[in-house]
Amino acid sequence: MKFYIRDGFLESRQKSPNLGMVGIVDDGSDISMLFADALCGIEGVSVFTFNESLEALKHFTENKEEYILIICDLMMPKLNGLDLVKKIKQISPKTRIMITSCYEIEPGELQSCINKGIIDKIMEKPVSMNTLCREVKNQINYYLKFHIHPSGFI
Repeated sequence: MKFYIRDGFLESRQKSPNLGMVGIVDDGSDISMLFADALCGIEGVSVFTFNESLEALKHFTENKEEYILIICDLMMPKLNGLDLVKKIKQISPKTRIMITSCYEIEPGELQSCINKGIIDKIMEKPVSMNTLCREVKNQINYYLKFHIHPSGFI
């Protein structure tokens, strides 16, 4: 897999059939790159990283039919992660959402978002890359089980 930097975000190019896009949204570029490197072994997905929520939302809006998963840090400047994923689910309810955070996650509003189907998985950082990859594969498989991708691949 090759990575290309374009307009402040990282884009991956797959040579295998494209199942869809996975977006990583984290204001820590080191975390974004670490997650992207870990996910490069998953066949058929294109990985995009964003360090700003508004850039991620713009890219998602322009490519909403291609996205199958968003991995988003909870604490983001300008537009926080929870508000971002709420907007994403309004645009595309079928897109899977994983929230990550290095802070202890309080159940309140997050549990409400899980109950409403806005958040599909919460992972506390630090997370091992094996655990991250396993959970991303689980989320992709869940998505593919219930949705036929526009490319015709399932």
